[in-house]
Amino acid sequence: MRKILPKKGRRLPMWKGALTGRVAYAETIAELLWREHGRDRGAVKQIMKTTGASERTVKHWMSAQHGPETVFFLRLLTSSSVMKAFVLDLIQISQLAAIAPQLTDYPARGPSMLLPSREPRHEKPPDDRTNVPISVPASDPIIDGLNYRQRWFLDRVGSGYPCRAYDLSTHWQVSLKTARRDIAALCSAGKIRYVGARKNGKYDPVG
Repeated sequence: MRKILPKKGRRLPMWKGALTGRVAYAETIAELLWREHGRDRGAVKQIMKTTGASERTVKHWMSAQHGPETVFFLRLLTSSSVMKAFVLDLIQISQLAAIAPQLTDYPARGPSMLLPSREPRHEKPPDDRTNVPISVPASDPIIDGLNYRQRWFLDRVGSGYPCRAYDLSTHWQVSLKTARRDIAALCSAGKIRYVGARKNGKYDPVG
């Protein structure tokens, strides 16, 4: 019989941060890809084009069978604004936890706290212009910058899209109150401004 060598040394402590395990990693990547590209055939082709991965591999990512390996992940990161925002939020939340762990337990909760919340959708009101004061308590901390929804909104506005609170609410499946709060924070920070009439105006980037 083969002799079993005794175990020596200490085991590494179990990782308790975000993306704990292959399954969580695969599910997170799939969710991010769905948010940005949808789930149709065109989405698979687009991801194949930007990463150089095979059709089978991309389908595995989108079905959460497994996540992309390092090279493909980096290619996704350089071509996806949603992926960039997600990674930046991971970094920022880790930094916050290191500075003031009593303020948040986010790293122990895994990636679900960074993905869009499953709040019910709302019908578009006649006027979805930002009218929520900045003092409204935030459910998502803004840590030395912007959250993933705000980065997405700022990117859309900067690209010339007529994006408003309803669009942010629909895309990320959050309430209009949350969407308006995100936009109000962007206005307060001097990132965007509202121009035009109250009902048919638009947001423009500042600077």
